Amino acid sequence: MDNAKKLKTVIIVTGILIIAVLSFAAIEYTSQTGFCNSCHEMNIAYTGWGDGYHQQVHCYECHTDKGFVNKAKVKLNGVKEVYLHVTTDVDMEKVKAEVPETRCTGCHDFSKNDKYIKRITDFHKQHQAMKFTCYTCHGDVGHASEKFVGFKNDACKQCHLPK
Repeated sequence: MDNAKKLKTVIIVTGILIIAVLSFAAIEYTSQTGFCNSCHEMNIAYTGWGDGYHQQVHCYECHTDKGFVNKAKVKLNGVKEVYLHVTTDVDMEKVKAEVPETRCTGCHDFSKNDKYIKRITDFHKQHQAMKFTCYTCHGDVGHASEKFVGFKNDACKQCHLPK
């Protein structure tokens, strides 16, 4: 192999390594919880998360399924979100994150009576039997500073308060 080919090979391999390292660093940097607040649109949600009961839970626990492929999907969607942030005025009132209920039950498994007191376990089982979702009562969980208490939710009032 002549020197020109060796130099070309070294440049290509070095370029690939630099791109790989920078990509890994970018993925790690954008995976930090604080990065979610780098766009002003996220201020309310981020503040609610920081003040709330799930502040020790990383954003990905609720907003991403586990695994490399799912993380890659989130990163690709993030590119779209950056584009929207730069090109439009995002109305966060219209933005709704799809969070499957399985992400809630991954941590809050009410089929295991040993983790929760019986009253809470029975209450949740009763509402699950009526086909209620977690979001029926806990619609703003994760981004609200208040814990679910009483009949604040209109869905609860429909059944629990006299007409």
